[in-house]
Amino acid sequence: MNYFERIGKPRLSQSAARRLEEAIISGTFGMGARLPSEQTLANEFGISRNVVREAFKILQERGLIQIVSGRGAFVSRPNSEATADALGRYIRLSGVDSLVEAIYEARRTLEGENARLAAKRASPQDLENLFACLARMRDNEGSLERWSEADLDFHLMVAKATHNPFLSLLLEPLVGQLRSVIAEGYTVPGATQTGLGAHMRLYDCIKARDPEGAYRAIMDHLNDSERRVQVYEERRKTTEDQHPITFTQPTLMKSE
Repeated sequence: MNYFERIGKPRLSQSAARRLEEAIISGTFGMGARLPSEQTLANEFGISRNVVREAFKILQERGLIQIVSGRGAFVSRPNSEATADALGRYIRLSGVDSLVEAIYEARRTLEGENARLAAKRASPQDLENLFACLARMRDNEGSLERWSEADLDFHLMVAKATHNPFLSLLLEPLVGQLRSVIAEGYTVPGATQTGLGAHMRLYDCIKARDPEGAYRAIMDHLNDSERRVQVYEERRKTTEDQHPITFTQPTLMKSE
């Protein structure tokens, strides 16, 4: 039985990858199913095994298949990591510093609705996960790195508590690119206590099934967070302006 027609176009590996991707998405090959062997696909497509191997690599990079040495290629279960990584690369290439305002605007749009939905949908396990993040924040006030990690994990847990997988997928790369910048915003004395209090208010509203209270709590927190990040960015730029990096012309050694 042949699954595919022969390929006779340029960029054969990409054409083969596209055909295979369509077959996976349409359900021709279900989750965990083994794809036909390289030789079988090469015969059906009318291409070489090397081209099929390249197509497999493309699909693996997209997170669609897993290649197991000696066993073949298997359809992978859906994973948001590849998409989040792609969004993260876009943000980094665009320049995080120049996008801080835009990122916070997007965060308010996403996280405002996340808070409302979490207050309506959070399960007992979601509440436990959120409380665990709060405990980590409280226990790590002396470590800015671990404290901010718990802080951002809390926001991701709120997104997961919506039980809408697309919301956590969209939020993760946004907060991921701001991790170091947000951490620096908490270097002001007392900022971690203020931040912990803001997260506790949000948690209390979610636990109390108060969507509008949760919305107000996250908006107040994000507005405060953006102000702190902007202060840090202005301070950093001022320092760079006062102490610019200079490059000196290298000294050439005279030939003897």
